[in-house]
Amino acid sequence: MGTCLIRKVLVAVDGSENSERALDFAVDFVERYCAELTVLNVSESVVAAYLGDDMIVVARDLHRLHEAILDKAVAYVGARNSDLRVWPVLREGDPAIEIVAVAKEGAFDVVVLGHQGVGKVKGIFLGSISAKVARLLSCTVVIVK
Repeated sequence: MGTCLIRKVLVAVDGSENSERALDFAVDFVERYCAELTVLNVSESVVAAYLGDDMIVVARDLHRLHEAILDKAVAYVGARNSDLRVWPVLREGDPAIEIVAVAKEGAFDVVVLGHQGVGKVKGIFLGSISAKVARLLSCTVVIVK
């Protein structure tokens, strides 16, 4: 068999239904292409820096929540196919920026994201995470609805 064109797939999860569909798609995709899968969750727990010491507990709880989302996704992949190579990554910061950074640092061939629904007005001014990621990456980005 020749060289695989797709070796590494990154999927971002946030616990939403859209990210669960993206995870399903990514698992099917890596099974088809015999690729490695990295599951990424990004915590936006920067609020503690602005709110002082009382918010440290909230930040830790938020971090645990994101760890749980990541653990659940990895367990789901293992339950679907125990032979898949899956790597969990937890980052903190702006989701779009962190997804792009991880994708570039890891030289991923494909990034899979759930469609982020935003209202028309909000979307015009802010854009969605998936749209920002697609715009900033040169690799293939699959947005799952």
